[in-house]
Amino acid sequence: MIRFAPVLAVLAAPALAETPYPPALQGLLDYHWSACTGQGGTLTIGPDAVQEAHLSGGDTPDLLLDSARLSCSNAPHMFCADGIGCELTVFVDQNELSLVVLDWSLEPDDDRQVLVVTKAGQLMNLPEDATFRLVWDRAAESLVPAGPAP
Repeated sequence: MIRFAPVLAVLAAPALAETPYPPALQGLLDYHWSACTGQGGTLTIGPDAVQEAHLSGGDTPDLLLDSARLSCSNAPHMFCADGIGCELTVFVDQNELSLVVLDWSLEPDDDRQVLVVTKAGQLMNLPEDATFRLVWDRAAESLVPAGPAP
């Protein structure tokens, strides 16, 4: 029976591959699937784990992968750390950025959205958690601080 375990693992992998995600996002989901199955678990991808956003202001939506919405049956906290947060991965064009956040949301801002994240103070060597408003800068190909909330 043990000889069949690798075959079953390979047969289970295509279920993730059939999703319509861009290669970078699919690669990250496959990595999380491998990490979970390596622990003997089953990965569950919540319905809101992947969300569209309009950070770059372009016609093509950007994508966010919220690892707080992933669950591994044998390691329920595999993708998050208590008091530190969970990984939020941002996919804009060919760029991929990862942030560790306690919470996040999107706010409208003209033709795009602002990503509002709360980061653990412990991660930044600060006594308190901090909230940041971020926008996509095409020239820098990165998230940069936005102006204050209106």
